[in-house]
Amino acid sequence: MNQFVALFETKIKDYYDSGAEDLHNALMTDIPNYANVNPQTFLQEVAEVRFNLDFMPLPVVLEALSSAIDNWGQFYIDTLQAIFEAAKKAAQPSDILANLMEYAYIENADSPFIQTIVDRTVSEINTDNLTNKLAAITLLSFFLKNPAVRNKSTLTNLMQQLLHDKNWKVRYVTYESLCYEDMLPAGEKLSVGDKILKLVWGDPTLY
Repeated sequence: MNQFVALFETKIKDYYDSGAEDLHNALMTDIPNYANVNPQTFLQEVAEVRFNLDFMPLPVVLEALSSAIDNWGQFYIDTLQAIFEAAKKAAQPSDILANLMEYAYIENADSPFIQTIVDRTVSEINTDNLTNKLAAITLLSFFLKNPAVRNKSTLTNLMQQLLHDKNWKVRYVTYESLCYEDMLPAGEKLSVGDKILKLVWGDPTLY
């Protein structure tokens, strides 16, 4: 029996349905407490259900463990890998990749494992899988100002080069990501052509 599911499935679903602050606060305390009792069992249990779309535990787990980030760095690394790989096989990759938004909770974590997160994200930007690439661009932007990242200048240059990629979706998502982080090159504007493509085909941003 998956004890994590038994303890938290109803609570997490109730929180999604109600958005109640007291439920949120309880989960933010109870999940780390449960995880710390037997970390290996917790990891196995979460892995069994992390992409269950009816339950959707992963966003709550990622947020909850961010309060003790130094103890759970490897979890964030392994989960990142699992998200990218699962998205490649999913009928609706965006359902899986949406979990990456929760990495915003650790964007300022001054921990060595952040560099591994960044390196893995860059490797996905350099693939031909467009859906993962777009998600990785957004994710990388979270960490461009993180003090634990050693190669911030190289990463910023990479992102700025993507503003001129041959694919309009890459250009658009990169522009929006850098704009949100206030890191666009001086005078950079989204082209009229890309604005029109966005109106015609819709926003390519996944989340």
